[in-house]
Amino acid sequence: MRFFLPLLLAGIASAQAQLSWDQPSQKFDRSPEDRAVEARYTFRNAGAQPVTIKSLRSSCGCTTARLEKKTYGPGEKGEVTLNFKFGDRKGLYRKTVTVNTDDKTAEPLVLNLIVDIHDPLTFAPALVWWRRGEAAAAKSVAVNAAPGERVAITGVSSNSPGFTARLLTAQAGQKYEVVVTPADTAAKGTAEIKVQTDFPADAPRAYTIHARVK
Repeated sequence: MRFFLPLLLAGIASAQAQLSWDQPSQKFDRSPEDRAVEARYTFRNAGAQPVTIKSLRSSCGCTTARLEKKTYGPGEKGEVTLNFKFGDRKGLYRKTVTVNTDDKTAEPLVLNLIVDIHDPLTFAPALVWWRRGEAAAAKSVAVNAAPGERVAITGVSSNSPGFTARLLTAQAGQKYEVVVTPADTAAKGTAEIKVQTDFPADAPRAYTIHARVK
């Protein structure tokens, strides 16, 4: 038994793939407004011979894969970029790209892209407005995280000096209130209130509340 063990281990070593992938499966959270997601899959040739990537086969036409070049020498690093254009879809999606190489010791590798597309926040209402001459009283927008989500609002700001915005926290990560106040209502005016969040972690998103005197 001891005699065959070195041969067995050598056989296992020779059967290992030369390309070593850092994170072949990745998951992202996105909102429908994002329309697309891009993922980068890095790898390194851990073998002693050059490896050529012969093809990248996507599971559907809405997912494309890009590669800078095809052949990588020993120790050389590379990257496959996946782009999934989901348009106005919502829900949980899994897309794959199969990587075929000239490495006869390796089976084709499948890169996984998992995307959860949903509205992490709701705004009620998304527009606050005043009639000209109306009392310049503050109006509130309720901001709530979707069930099961935790989204922190990190700040609010107005793009117009004619309107101010402040944030009230009812329950951190869950429930907030954005209070918008016009300087006056003597003339027409508009503003965009930027609501900055920490979600998703890899690309924090900002939302817009509209304010108007009409």
